[in-house]
Formats: sequence, C-alpha cells, structure tokens
Amino acid sequence: MKAFCSLCKRETNHEVLFEKKRKINDAEVQVVFYDEWQIIQCKGCENISFRHASSNSDDYDPVDGTPYESIRLYPQRGEDILPIKGYYYAPLNVRNIYRETIDAYNNGLYLLCAGGLRATIESICNSEGIVDGPVDKTKPGGPNKIVRSKDLMGKINGLHEKGLITKKQSEILHEHRYLGNDALHSLDTPSKNSLNIAIEIVEHTLDALYEIGDKADQLVWQRQKRKKKKAK
Repeated sequence: MKAFCSLCKRETNHEVLFEKKRKINDAEVQVVFYDEWQIIQCKGCENISFRHASSNSDDYDPVDGTPYESIRLYPQRGEDILPIKGYYYAPLNVRNIYRETIDAYNNGLYLLCAGGLRATIESICNSEGIVDGPVDKTKPGGPNKIVRSKDLMGKINGLHEKGLITKKQSEILHEHRYLGNDALHSLDTPSKNSLNIAIEIVEHTLDALYEIGDKADQLVWQRQKRKKKKAK
C-alpha cells in the first residue's frame, strides 16, 4: 500500500507486517462498520508505524460503489504535519507544553497553538528560576526609568540578563509574547505561516538552552576518548 513516511518525508510503498480486521453489523441502524488495524513498514527506509482504516456500508461513492475509508497514521504525519522533537534534556513541564503546542498546530487549533507558544516561553523562564527582569518604563520626553517586572516581558529580559539567551533572541521571543497576547486576550487567530515561523524560533531556543550544551559535552567526551586510545 501507499502511505506517507515520516522519515522519507513523502508517500512511499509500505508492507503490512500484521493486521487485525473487525466487522460490526448494527442491526438497529442497518449499517455495517469495518475496521482495519495494521502495523506497516516503509519499503524504503524500513521505518515501522501504525495504520487504522475505517469505513461503513452507508459511506460510499454513489458512482462506482467504492466505500470511503478514513485513514489515520500513528504517529500522525503528512506534508503539513510538524514532527514533535524529543528535547529529552529539557525540563518535563517545558517538554509537555511544547508537545501539546505542536499537537494543537497539527490539528488546526491555531488559537490554542499561539497560547501554547506563549506558555512554552513562560515555562522555560519558570524552569530556569527567572521570576522577574528589567523593563524600560521610560515615558516619551521623561527621564530614563528601568524597573523590575514579574510579567512575561520582564522574565524574557531576565533570561538575557542571566546570560541564557542573547539580546537578539530576547527581542525575537517578545514577538512570541505579542502573538500569544493577541490570541488569548483579543481572540485574534494567527495565520498558519506565522505559527510555523514562531514554532521554528521556539525550537531554536530549546536547542540553544537544552540540546547544544549536551552535544558539546559529547564532542568533548569523544575527543578525550580518542586521546586515551592513541595514548595506548
């Protein structure tokens, strides 16, 4: 059969490794329901996944009588589906909110996705112990006034103040704050393209905070291992 492969990033030929079929005849409504659960494997990269096909006797093409099938693939995938990255070195609460945010995006829940992006940034700040940060409250024509603020604006600046992100990164994260504010307070649903860009930036932030350091440690460990091997 043909199915979208999450590793090949396109529709490929798949082999059915195992399947279980079920047929339910509902006499009360006079409809027959069909289900197929299958473990499938890509014939190219050999990635294994799960497929569920369902149909019923009332849902068919009126021209040729072919039944319409509802197909679901697990894990969820497709050309417009964003993969959920592991981020195993990120705190659990950050990882969970990030996963729910991507789930919301993949299911077309764009308002919730925007709120999730804001919540992801908030959870990063909380996990890093950032409770406040400097915010410029200077009024036009007035004296310079910097105050400590406990809102998300202050916390994002606090990430920069603590040296966890660059000034440029903090400015970019403020755009996510605006995106979440508009979504949650004004019920202004952002475009899919805007969310796609915002998710990519949040993922870069997660990479910088939680993944790059561990990868650098792995490089150091590999280099030391090679030195010991040469010394022998």
